[in-house]
Amino acid sequence: MKSFLSLVLAGLIVAMTGCSKQPVPSTGEATLQETRSDEPFTLRVSYWAADTNGYFDAAEKKFKEKYPNATIQWQKLDEKTFTEVTDEALQADQAADIIFNQKIKEYAKAGYLLDLSDQPWVNRMIDSARQTVSYEDKTYGAALDVSTFGVFYNKKIFDDLKLQPPKTWDEFIALCGKIKQAGISPIIGGFKDAWTIQGVYLPIAATSEFLLNPGFETDLYAGKTKIDGPEVRDALEKFTQLAHNGFFNPDALQIGYDESTQQFIDGKGAMQVMGSWTPGVIDGKTADFKLGFFALPDQNGKAVMAAAPDKQAAIHAKTAYPVQSKYLLSILLDKSMLAIYSKNLALSAFKDVIAEYSNPAMKDVQKALQIYPTSINPGHLFTASANASISSALIRILEGKDLQDELKEADTNYIKDKATIILD
Repeated sequence: MKSFLSLVLAGLIVAMTGCSKQPVPSTGEATLQETRSDEPFTLRVSYWAADTNGYFDAAEKKFKEKYPNATIQWQKLDEKTFTEVTDEALQADQAADIIFNQKIKEYAKAGYLLDLSDQPWVNRMIDSARQTVSYEDKTYGAALDVSTFGVFYNKKIFDDLKLQPPKTWDEFIALCGKIKQAGISPIIGGFKDAWTIQGVYLPIAATSEFLLNPGFETDLYAGKTKIDGPEVRDALEKFTQLAHNGFFNPDALQIGYDESTQQFIDGKGAMQVMGSWTPGVIDGKTADFKLGFFALPDQNGKAVMAAAPDKQAAIHAKTAYPVQSKYLLSILLDKSMLAIYSKNLALSAFKDVIAEYSNPAMKDVQKALQIYPTSINPGHLFTASANASISSALIRILEGKDLQDELKEADTNYIKDKATIILD
């Protein structure tokens, strides 16, 4: 009888929640979603990341204040195969109740995930995170952390040359000129590893594309605009300014990421335009380097941060314990819990999370994510073939050459391969 009454009560609460039209205030704190229950049950959580800060232990302790007889099985998957293992588990209806993953849109489209649009933590996520975990205007999970891009700089060089972080693009170009006149490479690149080119291009393109047209890539899909248009051309013109003015180190095309990072540490260059993992890399090599960070501004001093979510969490649509799973997820996304998760490890995808970092530059990055609007990485809705054409254009620019028909080629490739794009 007790079990039957618990089920009836849970059903009534769910029904009442579904009928409510009132918005739930977002406090960033875990929210109680049903009355206390002492009945035993087991929730499974599948994940792959190492928990170095005691995040899961803290969440379980909080969860058991409400469900003291619950058991949580934390199932750690191999980071190399977690996607395949999760795919197979979902297809076989054997997936965990809460699933850490990187494919929320795909899983939502396949019907594998619970709709979480009514959860109070939804509005706390930064813009790009909400885009990543949404499908057909519904939210199916949360992004815990993001990586982003911008300018990391050597504070000692800036102090010696009496330089300040620029407020506009023109100030940035002038700053590069002053550093070059001092006999120092303004920006260190390691473009032999081709992926590092994107480290420079993405923060430029995010601001160019999404300030000129916030809906640029969806407009492109709808046939309302082209890649060979003002948005991408503005980004490429800015990239050309840096390359053709000699603002990269002379051997940028001959060295890779590791060598370029060492040159940056050795003071051969004043800045490295790269991802938010940079402070951790620097700290792993030296304890004496004073690192700063600023977002790349446009001509009017505005910026958009390209912020790509990494680890995501969702609830299996066929969980036997939807209410309890939602409550555990709300604890995992509580701002105090996420501060534990992010400490010296990650940049939070939530606007209200203030984590502790031993490297002050990480605090600058965190602040930039909270100040500026964010976007998913530029090109995320391009076809692979269109992005390949953009990459070819960037390499030509770095070689000191003028563009030919790379952008027209990108449009042709986009149209040819458009069917490969998954649009929510």
